[in-house]
Amino acid sequence: MKTMPKTLPVFLLLLIILGVSLSVWRLPASAQGTPYQTPTPNANGDILFKVRPGDGCISISLLTNVPIETIKSLNGLDDACKLFEGQEIIIGKVEPVVLTQTAMPTPTIPPELITPSPTPSPGTATICVVLFHDVDGNGLRTEGEDYLYGGEVSVSNRSGSVSLTGTTVAGNPEVVTPRCFADLPQDSYNVTVAIPDGFNPTTTTNYALEVKAGEDATIDFGAQESAPSAGVVKPDSARRSPVLAIVGGIILLAGLGLGFYMWRTHKI
Repeated sequence: MKTMPKTLPVFLLLLIILGVSLSVWRLPASAQGTPYQTPTPNANGDILFKVRPGDGCISISLLTNVPIETIKSLNGLDDACKLFEGQEIIIGKVEPVVLTQTAMPTPTIPPELITPSPTPSPGTATICVVLFHDVDGNGLRTEGEDYLYGGEVSVSNRSGSVSLTGTTVAGNPEVVTPRCFADLPQDSYNVTVAIPDGFNPTTTTNYALEVKAGEDATIDFGAQESAPSAGVVKPDSARRSPVLAIVGGIILLAGLGLGFYMWRTHKI
């Protein structure tokens, strides 16, 4: 009967531990699908990535989920895919959003042409606030651009005696009454609006206005629907290296097979 060497069980144990370790070993955080917020596209619609120390096409592809071939194609790289620290490379393209210059909100009726309204009581004024869907993004309300709901409005005067809030209304301007603040004393006012989620302002969101007793002024603020998000790479903390898992599995099976063989040999 053959005797198993004393060092062999230790060797088999180490071999099995190594195989199990490699099977469950995970990639470093930089190579996993760590949380990565895709940058906002620039004016040309390019989504840029700034190369960090040690970055290469493979690590960038793993981080951003952008195929290596796409990275090479977008940046005119050869098969070597050579990058250098601080280089800005393109990892995606979207249709560029045509932005217009932010315009000041304007009263529906110019201040110098505002006429007394029969609605306010003597000695007071009314300020109405509109948030319109600025489809063309030009900062001016044109035909076919309806009111938007959800804009949080604040109206306050210089003396500090008035501080009012409200929410803009939605609908067709021809049939819907805007959000109005009545019975305001004659004073200088600051009117602001917070744009609802999913929209970007096309006018400034703060407007200074001076009203006199009996006046009825309407202020138009514009907002345009936000462009679709370029996407966010969600975390994938359980991602493993398939190559290392295969190698670990092979070593594990080899260790178990060798142990079985030695066990059989020991019995003979």
